[in-house]
Amino acid sequence: MIKAHCFLRWPTLLHKEEILSARPSAPQLQEMQYNRDPDTVVTIVNPVEHPRDYVVWSICSFFHANPFCLGLAALIFSFKARDMKVMGDLQRARGYSKWALRFNRAALIILSLIILCYVIYLSIVVFRFGRYFHW
Repeated sequence: MIKAHCFLRWPTLLHKEEILSARPSAPQLQEMQYNRDPDTVVTIVNPVEHPRDYVVWSICSFFHANPFCLGLAALIFSFKARDMKVMGDLQRARGYSKWALRFNRAALIILSLIILCYVIYLSIVVFRFGRYFHW
């Protein structure tokens, strides 16, 4: 990995410890405290879920279903979501993840409509001109 210390300096390579410390290995915990009684304090620990990045789906959309370059856009936003997740910025990672999901869904819907129209077209052609073909 490359880390830029300043705009004027050359980027330097990170050490293995810095890479391992930057990568979230376990979900972070969020603590909330509230009082039911004045004598007791209850602490609730909720794990913070990391957003999904949909990289595999985006790769499939890019190579197999890329109408209007939606697969490419999904792949770019998936990589951005993964980078933000590694950096620890979960809010921006969720935003990029939502956009990747939207582009993947749009590519899947458009591809399904194209396949459906093609099947309908072939069935009409075979129905009309099938008597001229001898199978």
